[in-house]
Amino acid sequence: MRVACFYCGAPKNFETRVNGGSRGIHFKRIRELRRFWRSWQFWELNDLLLPLKLEPFLIFPMRKPSIALLLATLLLFVSSGFAQNAQPTPQPPSPSPALAPKPAPQAPGVSQPGEPAQPQATPSHRLEVEPVEKEQKDHKITPAEAKELFNSVDEILRFASKDTGLPIKKQIKRTIVSRAQVEKYIGQKFKNDADRIRFERSELVQKKFGLLPRQFDLHGFLVKLLTEQVAGYYDEKSRTMNLLDWNEPDMQRPVMAHELTHALQDQSYDLEKMSKQEEEIEKRGLQDLDALIRNDEESTCRSAVLEGQAMIVLLDYVLAPSDQSVEKMPQVVDLMQASMDKSRGSPIFDSAPLILQEELAFPYRQGMKFIKELLVAGGKKLAYTGVLARMPQTSREVMEPKEYLAGHREPPLLLPDFGFLKKDYEPFDAGAVGELDVNILLRIYADEELAKRLTPEWRGGSYYAAEKKGAKPPDRNSSAHIGLFYVSKWASEEAAQEFAKTYANSLATRYKEVRHVHGDAPERLQFMSSDGPIFIQQTGNTVVAVESFEEDVAKKLIEAGLKPAGLSAKE
Repeated sequence: MRVACFYCGAPKNFETRVNGGSRGIHFKRIRELRRFWRSWQFWELNDLLLPLKLEPFLIFPMRKPSIALLLATLLLFVSSGFAQNAQPTPQPPSPSPALAPKPAPQAPGVSQPGEPAQPQATPSHRLEVEPVEKEQKDHKITPAEAKELFNSVDEILRFASKDTGLPIKKQIKRTIVSRAQVEKYIGQKFKNDADRIRFERSELVQKKFGLLPRQFDLHGFLVKLLTEQVAGYYDEKSRTMNLLDWNEPDMQRPVMAHELTHALQDQSYDLEKMSKQEEEIEKRGLQDLDALIRNDEESTCRSAVLEGQAMIVLLDYVLAPSDQSVEKMPQVVDLMQASMDKSRGSPIFDSAPLILQEELAFPYRQGMKFIKELLVAGGKKLAYTGVLARMPQTSREVMEPKEYLAGHREPPLLLPDFGFLKKDYEPFDAGAVGELDVNILLRIYADEELAKRLTPEWRGGSYYAAEKKGAKPPDRNSSAHIGLFYVSKWASEEAAQEFAKTYANSLATRYKEVRHVHGDAPERLQFMSSDGPIFIQQTGNTVVAVESFEEDVAKKLIEAGLKPAGLSAKE
């Protein structure tokens, strides 16, 4: 299920119809929203600095902060009692990023300072965004400031390379873009973006799961969210750093540290190729369920690693003038994450359903914490080139770094053969339900306490949705014609029992009418809802939930769901 910079590949393409069915999205299908989102690069530098006690100097154009004052404040923070608890690692002092950079030769494709270039609408476009007050007058970049910013690209790129160990293989093209050009690009891309179209069309599956309110207007939400933000970006397709002509240079440099980290990742690991591989899997869609389920969790992990690394470099860049870094002072990440959990500073984003907030913020907040843990455990080699060479494969490894460090990997819970559905149903959607997804689901179905206790017990999950042939739903929010199959695996039988109970208790909040029905199998919970029959069976450490399928079909689905675990529906 993935707000803010996406490896820049965010959320990217919301697929159209596959195998005659409209590809839905819920759990990992929200990965598509992440890819869409990261193609816009939405995240707020303001949120990064709040935990560093910089409230008077937030990165908003209306405050016009001095970078020297900001760094002085950081130095005061670093020299406080908090810093005394850190375990410094010997390291040569880094040059201050605030120092005036030396002139650098113009890279190929560089626009002339002061001459805005028209952004090109490419599928892998990525935007870094920070909120602005519409009534605040912009700071117009002067030719001299533009030249200084262009030179800063090379300086900050060298800093990021030294910080990560990722080599500089090519010069980075750079250009200046205006607000009007970026807003025009956003409008065009939002209108035509395939990811957005698919996500909006598939929101029905999320509503059936109870992850989105039934009357939630996803299209309206996305429009408001985009118009609330203004953007700057690194384009991974054209390999160009796009700088804003309305923000002061000092306010753009920390964001550049984040973005240029992606440029270095791109040069060594080809982010565009990663995106294309994901897109190929999405194109095959329901024709290759195994690849789709594996890619769901793996793509979530890739985004978390790429964004987490970029967040750590941004912090290191801000801390460098005081000769500090995340490696020396890892507690700063925990403070920042705690602050980001409390407030994101965006009225529209803060009003979004939990599923959207958590999935979109995950690569930044949890990715940053994951990379921090690798830094502490194995230094920069493990945290950068090491993890890029051996990516985590499930969100469990990102949420619980000790599992990754110990080499513990949960195999994907693949779907059984659903060939018997072909006569009456069309494929609609399928995907993995990872530990991140379960955590969100439990918080929606129950509360934070239960989610915190039960989430670590997750050991696998997947779902499949099918559309009844010839069905004519009465309205766009009706989901009775969508059959849903969800299988989950847990660390123990006790954990599976608790999850089955929680899932059953959630039905009353998901459907207008729900009543318990006494069936012919005592081990199977049966309900009748406004969307039709619902069956929930827990056998051993496995739970299978089937919704809106006829009873004879539901029994076959439950039997098929228990087979991978070597269980019988009658056990």
